[in-house]
Amino acid sequence: MTYQQSPDALHAEVNGSLILMNVESLAYFEFNDVAKRIWDLLSDKVWAEEQILSVLLDEYDVEPKRCQAAVAIFLKEALEKGFVVEA
Repeated sequence: MTYQQSPDALHAEVNGSLILMNVESLAYFEFNDVAKRIWDLLSDKVWAEEQILSVLLDEYDVEPKRCQAAVAIFLKEALEKGFVVEA
């Protein structure tokens, strides 16, 4: 499955954190640095979950299973809230 940012999602950086808001549902969330990095990746092209995982494993000192779980949680929550769409 591949993902990209939803056109209905607005984002802003506040005090180093990423704030996302869905303009249709008015749902909003604040994400950490890793979630911000995933969001940045999704801004310029369509990404598969495995591609996102590969980039994060290269950039962060994290165990693969922990990283995979974090990516899966982010994508699940972002899909549910309308910030990310399947492409």
